[in-house]
Amino acid sequence: MVRVGLVGCGTIGSQLALAVEQAHTAVARIVALHDTNRSHATTLQRRLRVHPPILSLSELIRRSDLVLEAASVDAAADVATRALRAHRSVLLMSVGGLLRSRSWQRQAQSSRGTLYLPSGALAGLDGIKALAVGRITRASLTTRKPPRALTDAPYVQRRGLRLDRLTKPTVIFEGSAREAIKAFPQNVNVAAALTLAVGRAGRRAMIRVVADPTATVNVHELEVEGDCGRIQCRIQSRPSANPKTSELAVRSAIATLNRIFAKVQIGT
Repeated sequence: MVRVGLVGCGTIGSQLALAVEQAHTAVARIVALHDTNRSHATTLQRRLRVHPPILSLSELIRRSDLVLEAASVDAAADVATRALRAHRSVLLMSVGGLLRSRSWQRQAQSSRGTLYLPSGALAGLDGIKALAVGRITRASLTTRKPPRALTDAPYVQRRGLRLDRLTKPTVIFEGSAREAIKAFPQNVNVAAALTLAVGRAGRRAMIRVVADPTATVNVHELEVEGDCGRIQCRIQSRPSANPKTSELAVRSAIATLNRIFAKVQIGT
């Protein structure tokens, strides 16, 4: 039986916990919850059949075999580093947090645990990893979202952008993945996933963020070129219950859980 601890008990974390409880009761059990907002953890605790205890992060890691992170980009690298140091496996939703620190890489090399990074809303990641076996020459990603999904981003707030006044699609950001994560920490985990997948070429990846008042879904347009071919991909995903996160990203994490517990592995 795999003991699972959940860090971050908001909308997304709750969906992951319920997925474990509903689909994997024969092989896994939620044994601990942690959230900086205790009311979120208490609410989820009541919803789960097993009513797992609410613990400190250190105690949660100690009791778990697999740690699920659905907290924030600010917490992600720390959760990954501490879990791997304790030889626990960890599934990370807030992939962008890994671009802020490299300590997790050192721990991953020596840990008996495994770090799982779901594709999120970035379809085509299998092909990108295959291209990366050779040489990638160019990578770009354009993310289009309704203005309301971007309004609270630090970049928008800092610049005083009035996205509610837009009447047409507007590029509001263009830069590297690392810059994009700082500017839109809750919106562009796809940029981080792309950067990590393409390796060294990720430093040159161009990220654009478009605020589109006509958009009803989140759109990611991906283009990657390598020495053996080219991948172009357009992904459309409706927002989840949390408008800053695509429903596809949530389901990608659930699919990753299914793969962790499955005996048959499909895809790269």
